[in-house]
Amino acid sequence: MKEFVVHQLLQHALITHPDQVIVSDGKRFTYREFYSRVLRIANSMKMLGIKKGSVVGVLDVNTNRFLEMHYACSMLGTILHTINFRLAPEQMLYSMIHAVDKWIFVSDIFLQAAKPLFAKFPNWVVMSDNPEQPLPEAKVIYQYEDLIKSGTEKELPEANEIQETDVFSIFYTTGTTGNPKGIQYKHRTILMGSLQLFHHLALHKYGARICNRDVLMPLIPFFHIHAWGMAFFPIYLGVKLVLPGAADPAAQQVLIEKEKVSFLNMVPTQLQMLLEQKNFGHLKVLTGGSPFPSGIAKKANSANVNFSLIYGGSDQLGTAISVIPETVEPDTEEALKWLRAGMRPFPMVEIAIKDKEGNNVPHDGKTLGIIFVRSPWLPKGYYKEPEITKQHFIDGWFRTGDIGYFHTNHSIYVADREGDAIKSGGEWIPTGILETILSENLAIQQVAVIPKNDKNWGQRPLGIVKTKLEVTERVLKDFLLSKVNDGKLAKFWIPDQFIFVDEIPLTSAGKLNKKALRDKYSDETSITNFDTQRKQL
Repeated sequence: MKEFVVHQLLQHALITHPDQVIVSDGKRFTYREFYSRVLRIANSMKMLGIKKGSVVGVLDVNTNRFLEMHYACSMLGTILHTINFRLAPEQMLYSMIHAVDKWIFVSDIFLQAAKPLFAKFPNWVVMSDNPEQPLPEAKVIYQYEDLIKSGTEKELPEANEIQETDVFSIFYTTGTTGNPKGIQYKHRTILMGSLQLFHHLALHKYGARICNRDVLMPLIPFFHIHAWGMAFFPIYLGVKLVLPGAADPAAQQVLIEKEKVSFLNMVPTQLQMLLEQKNFGHLKVLTGGSPFPSGIAKKANSANVNFSLIYGGSDQLGTAISVIPETVEPDTEEALKWLRAGMRPFPMVEIAIKDKEGNNVPHDGKTLGIIFVRSPWLPKGYYKEPEITKQHFIDGWFRTGDIGYFHTNHSIYVADREGDAIKSGGEWIPTGILETILSENLAIQQVAVIPKNDKNWGQRPLGIVKTKLEVTERVLKDFLLSKVNDGKLAKFWIPDQFIFVDEIPLTSAGKLNKKALRDKYSDETSITNFDTQRKQL
């Protein structure tokens, strides 16, 4: 009987679509050629002593080499650590030590930045097309392409011994509330979660519907849940896959046009940058990772970009994707609203939203609570973190720490992170809804709302905005007041103050870095000092 393991996807694609192509950094590989490279690097890794249970860290952008490592590690039974290069250096080092990385495969893009790490980890492989590139000193160091050349194409007997219950990978959360937390996924769970995502996208007619004629390009990095499963389901489907490497939005635009890319995934900030390029024809985009501002949604719709919003995370995989209800006509304002704000759970996923007493909230489209999730691919907990695990993995459920509510049709809206929502006078103010409404103002390029300490109310909302047009605080308050009159928000939600900045910091996942903003602006003194400095400038 076949095991449900990662490398089986590639072996099946070799039978069904051997001449389909993977495009990476100007190079093109058929699935047959890609499989040959996977066998060669896997056999070379075996010769180096890399074996089942060894942890192999990969520090790279989305390239064919990184994708090859997914399937080579699967064949050997090694544990793939997808290193998050957007973490702070000390957090990245922490994750590598915590995961017990035995070998590090590093792209030449990160070679200079990784030099301080060479003394801490003995075994290195440099992933580069430049054989003449000088290499840092290390106890053991190889060139990836040399290992490809010296490796054989013979099938590995180990590949037939890997079981679906074996650990396939480990990756780490973004580390915005302390050290990053590690999550191990077994072959079965990572594939179930990834393929359910694909099936959910294929089931529904509108939004980012996917099919076997699409050309896929992941802008979500492989370190983040294997590019939201894009390391797996393009191979499963046997479609053309375009890997963007380190391409910026302008270069991504060129790739989209040249390779006829039709389906991408990205966080809202990436979509916003891509939309600043010229129009690129019909595209389908899966976005998520943070509340999706309606301003970006409308701009995407105007640019002929069909999108769906996904909800999930490193510690739960995919959970829900937005769909247009069957009773709503497509290509309407109502349909756009549902694609941005109404997410239907995947088949086999259960979602509960509970109040602070642990009671389920009504499905009334307004009552907020904490979101709990359970599914067949939910992990058991955080790697080597029993106490933190107890706080979040409870009786088979994962306490997400997100605040949301059920629509009356039982889809969900995720309004905020529990730590980001504002408790003012005992009432919740969901910052995600405020940010979404503010994004509709044409003067605003980016916006974050955070809590400001207040002696009377405990907390009050503070708006931090990056603008593209001249605008005043009074104008923004009047804009929100008009939305109060439309019934879209409560008057007490309106921020008492706005701060205008040149840049808003982002996390390693491309989300608004609310922690950095709270550290800088949450108390009166820091805000007063900021305003004083701004006036002096």
